[in-house]
Amino acid sequence: MVMNKILLSGCVVILLVIAGCTSISPDTNITQPISPVPTPSDTVVSNPLLPVNATVVLGTGEKQFTASVDSFEIDPQSEPGKQTITIYVAVKNTGTVPVQLVWFSRLTDVSGKIYGGIGISHGGNGARSGLIYPNITEAARDYVVVPGADFAQLSRGAILDVYFMEKKSDTDVISMVPDYHIRWAIDPAVIA
Repeated sequence: MVMNKILLSGCVVILLVIAGCTSISPDTNITQPISPVPTPSDTVVSNPLLPVNATVVLGTGEKQFTASVDSFEIDPQSEPGKQTITIYVAVKNTGTVPVQLVWFSRLTDVSGKIYGGIGISHGGNGARSGLIYPNITEAARDYVVVPGADFAQLSRGAILDVYFMEKKSDTDVISMVPDYHIRWAIDPAVIA
């Protein structure tokens, strides 16, 4: 008899747990989020932090190019309390057809404060390359404006994120969704 009570109590507990786990939302118009389960065919895309002198290969096939940080320049202060940091990124067309790019730069200082970014750097326009033909390198100018008080923090080291968008034609509007995103670690005193 005691055994039957234990079994019956166990079954009731199991039924309550199952009922609680499978209850349906009273509002049937709301879809509950489902977490996808990764499968072996899923590709994990990582975005490693590269050294400042690293060259990265982007694109595929006939539209392939390399990108690297060319240089930084600190512009003379044009407005009190603001400092402009010019960033040159070099792109070499290693493909077989011309490529034209727009890219935006974003700097993150050691405390996590962010300057620039998509739609912000270079006055919102980003750096714009001309038509880069195969085996030709072009370094276009982008810039980020930072408050003068924050400038010293960037000289302690930073992360440079560069977001590349391919320009399909002269008449196309540039997408604000990057085709490529690269991250470089900027050593202390490089921006000084």
